[in-house]
Amino acid sequence: MTSLFLGCFAFGLIFTVASFLFGAFGSGSDLHIPGLDSLLGHGGDAGGGAASGGHGGPHMSPFSFSTASAFLTWFGGAGYLLMRYSNFAAATVLVLSGTAGLIGGGLIFLTLTKFVLPRLTEMRAEDYRIEGTVARVSSGIRAGGIGEIVYSLAGTRRVDGARSETGEAIEQGTEVVVLRMERGVAYVERWERFAEKHELPPDQSGTA
Repeated sequence: MTSLFLGCFAFGLIFTVASFLFGAFGSGSDLHIPGLDSLLGHGGDAGGGAASGGHGGPHMSPFSFSTASAFLTWFGGAGYLLMRYSNFAAATVLVLSGTAGLIGGGLIFLTLTKFVLPRLTEMRAEDYRIEGTVARVSSGIRAGGIGEIVYSLAGTRRVDGARSETGEAIEQGTEVVVLRMERGVAYVERWERFAEKHELPPDQSGTA
C-alpha cells in the first residue's frame, strides 16, 4: 500500500510540473494522451459541446489533466505519510488520502479559474487588423512622399512607413487613420477628415 501511495505521488508530481512547464492549462482538455481523455471526462462529444456552447473566454473543466495530477499528488503524499507515521487502518488512510486529494485538486482548479484563466486573452483576427487603426504621424509625411506613423496594435507599439491617401503632406504629430497597408507602407488619412466623412465625433479617437 505504501508503494502505491508513493507511486501516485511521484506520477502526480511529475505531470503537475510538466503541465506548468508546457502550459497545459488550456481550455479544459490540457495534454492529450491516448485513452486519458475519456478517463478524465474529455470525450469527443463533450468537447464538441463545450466548443459550440458559445461561452466566451477560456474555460477549464474540473476534471482536467491539471486537477487530476494535483489530486494524485496530494492523494499519494498524504497516503504515504499516513501509512508511515500513523496507526490508522488502511480503509481510514484511503478515505483521508482521498479527501486530501480532492482538496488539492480543488485548490488547483480554483487557482487556475480565479487567477490564471481570466488573465488569458483569446487571439482574435480583428485585434490584428490594421485597417481602421488610429495612429500618430511620428515623422512628417511629405507631399507624394513617405513618412512614419506610430500606433498600437494588439497591445504592441509599432512604427511603419506611411503615405497620405490623397498625396498631401501631413505634419508630424497629426492624428491619422490607417486605410490600408500595401507592401509594408500604410496609406493614411487625417482623422478629422475621416471623422467628417463617416459622421463621427472629431474627438472620438481609437479604432475606426
